[in-house]
Amino acid sequence: MKRIFLFSNLFLIFLFGVLTISAQTEAPSTQSSEAEKAADEPKEEEEKKPKYEVQFHFTNETLSRNLGTWRTASLYVERKFSNRQIVWANFRASERNATRDQELVVGTYKPFSRKWAFTAEAMVSPTHRFVGKYSVMGEIEKGFKNGFVGHGGVRFTKYNTIDATTGYGLVEKYWGNNRAAYTLYVTKITDAGTAPTHRFQYTRYYGERVNSIGTAFSFGREHENLGPNLGILRSQTWSVSVSARHWMTKNLGIVVDGWIHRQGDIYYRRGLNFGVRYRF
Repeated sequence: MKRIFLFSNLFLIFLFGVLTISAQTEAPSTQSSEAEKAADEPKEEEEKKPKYEVQFHFTNETLSRNLGTWRTASLYVERKFSNRQIVWANFRASERNATRDQELVVGTYKPFSRKWAFTAEAMVSPTHRFVGKYSVMGEIEKGFKNGFVGHGGVRFTKYNTIDATTGYGLVEKYWGNNRAAYTLYVTKITDAGTAPTHRFQYTRYYGERVNSIGTAFSFGREHENLGPNLGILRSQTWSVSVSARHWMTKNLGIVVDGWIHRQGDIYYRRGLNFGVRYRF
């Protein structure tokens, strides 16, 4: 019965997301690669593009030392507009060793010109057992010459017992069919100091439908909420991941991600994400 209730919630949120997004008059995007490509295409071609996209993702992560399995199912809906604005809604249902959480995320991406854009996102969780009660994020994006794009943002997350504030800076470089990026995150936890993390990414685009394959490596000190028993721990971490985005047809695509994450001396976490995308 719990699983039936969980997936019925997914379906209701999906309907809510579609109706809410459809009611907007104008709206925005979250990934600069899409924004950059849209800016370079003729307006008449852009207007023929699909306006809506729906994604369903399922993630399974296995922890070493018999610490259990984490699973997440998510349903994502976005609406694109001819002026490159995008709005989106995402519902996630997570389970960590029989402890379950739900969260709803809504966001917007708004270009102000060909070079400047703003992203805002908010999350709320009615359960907040290991995810935050709520979070808010704001980011400014600026395009530069020679394929460089800069981002700067802040995210605030409210947990049951502490607050976390993360500031980050991201630099991207596009050339040909390639993208390289570096991100610095600095997180401050209430009464626990700061924790910096570095992330390096490389993406290769191919095909007429803008398919991609990529890899990423990150390291630093991170905070992880391990649930009501262990609480939020700060430890030295590193992770390696690979990803693929492939459109099988004009409207139907798949997403595959795999990673290995080390959380200090506590555990290794091996994860696999599979997603289906449909745009119309």
